[in-house]
Amino acid sequence: MTETKSSSRKKIKERLKLGEEYRIIAQIGSGGMAEVYKAEQVSLGRLVAIKKLKSSLAENPEMLERFFREGKSAAHLQHENIVQVYQMGEAQKEHYLVMEYVEGRDLKNVLKTSGPLPWEIACLIVRQVAQGLDFAHQRGYIHRDIKPGNIMITTQGEVKIMDFGIVRRVDSELTQTGSFLGTPSYMSPEQLKGEGISPKSDLFSLGVVLYELVSGEKPFKAENEASLVQKIINQKPTTVRKHNPLVPRRVWRIIKRLLQKNPKKRFSSAQELIESLDRLLGRKLVLNLNQEIAQFLNQLQTQAEDKTKRVEEISSELVKIGKKRTAKKTRKKKTPPPAEEKELDWLAKTLILMIVIIAIILLFYFLHSHNYLDRIIEFFRTHLSFSSASSSFSASVSIPFFSSQSISCPIISKTSSLLLK
Repeated sequence: MTETKSSSRKKIKERLKLGEEYRIIAQIGSGGMAEVYKAEQVSLGRLVAIKKLKSSLAENPEMLERFFREGKSAAHLQHENIVQVYQMGEAQKEHYLVMEYVEGRDLKNVLKTSGPLPWEIACLIVRQVAQGLDFAHQRGYIHRDIKPGNIMITTQGEVKIMDFGIVRRVDSELTQTGSFLGTPSYMSPEQLKGEGISPKSDLFSLGVVLYELVSGEKPFKAENEASLVQKIINQKPTTVRKHNPLVPRRVWRIIKRLLQKNPKKRFSSAQELIESLDRLLGRKLVLNLNQEIAQFLNQLQTQAEDKTKRVEEISSELVKIGKKRTAKKTRKKKTPPPAEEKELDWLAKTLILMIVIIAIILLFYFLHSHNYLDRIIEFFRTHLSFSSASSSFSASVSIPFFSSQSISCPIISKTSSLLLK
C-alpha cells in the first residue's frame, strides 16, 4: 500500500512539470519574492497565473514557508473577491503556485494613471475588498498586508484580493518579528508595535487604502521608516477633504473611524463596514457596482489612449517643424562654387576689363581725330580763371613728361603744347 502511494506521488510530481502541464506564454510581473507568468494549463485548456518562487530564495526556510502558507491559506478561501489558488507544487527544484488568471490591473497601477478616484468608485472598490476580508475573517484568517498593489480589478469590474503570503490564523503562534511583516505605510499601530493583531488590523489598512483612493495621498508620510512608524502610532491623519474638498463628510467619517488608533473604536467587523458603505452609496449603486467600476476603467483606458495619441501627434508635428527648419537652414547656407565656375568667373572679369580699356582708348582717338579734345581744352582755358600765382607757377615749372621727345603719341603732344602756352 505504501509503495503504491509513493509511486502515485512520483507520477503526479512528474506530471506537474512546468514544461509539460503548463505552457508559459509571458512574464507578467516580478517582485522581491517571486515571478509571475501567464500560462495555459494544457490539460484543461484554460489560462492560469503561475507564481514561481525565485531560485535565490528557495533555500531560505522562512521564505519557503511563507510561500507555501500563501497557497494553503488561499486554498481554504474560495470566494469571488479572493484570487483562487488551483495548485501548489515543485518541479525541477522550482516551487510554484498555480492561480486564477485575472485579466485586469492592480489598484496601484490604476492610481498612477487616474490620480484620485471619484469617491463613489473608491467606496465600491473598498466594499468588495471588505467582502473578501469578511469571508477570510469569519474563517479565522487575517491578511496583514492589504494595500493597492495586492488588490486586482478585472475588466468586468470585479475586485480580488491577492497575496496571502503573510496571512495568519487568529489562533496561530507567531513571533513578534513575524507579526511585523507587511508594508509599513498601510500597517495598523498595533501591528507596528508588535502587539496582538485582529481582523480590525486589516480594517485599518483598508482605511489607509480608501484615504489614498479619494485623495491621491497617504494619510501618514515621513522621510524614513522610523518617523513613519511614530506618525502611524501617535499622529492623527489630516482630514481627507483638505486634499480633495469634493469628498463628502460622510466618507471622511468612515475613513476616520477605520483609522482609529484604538482597535475597539474601529468598525466591529468588515460586515459592519459594508453596511455603512451601503447606506452611503444607496441600493442602485450597490446593485450595479461591477458595471460602475468597469465603466470607470473603460473611461480611464480611453483617456489614456487619447493622451498617448495626442502625445504622438505633438511629437510628429515637432519632428516636421524640426525638419522644415533644418531644410531652411540648409538652403540659406551658400555652397562654395566649383573650381570650373571660379575659372570662368576670372576669365569673364578679365574680358570685361580689356573691353573697358579698349573703349577708353577708342574714345580718346575719336575725340582727337575730330578735334573735340582741342575744343575741350580751349573751353577750360577760356572759362576757368587762374590766379597770377598759378600762372607764374605754371610758367616756371617745367614738365619733362610733356617735353619729352621720346613720346610720339599725337594726343599727348597736342595736349602738352596747349598746356605750356
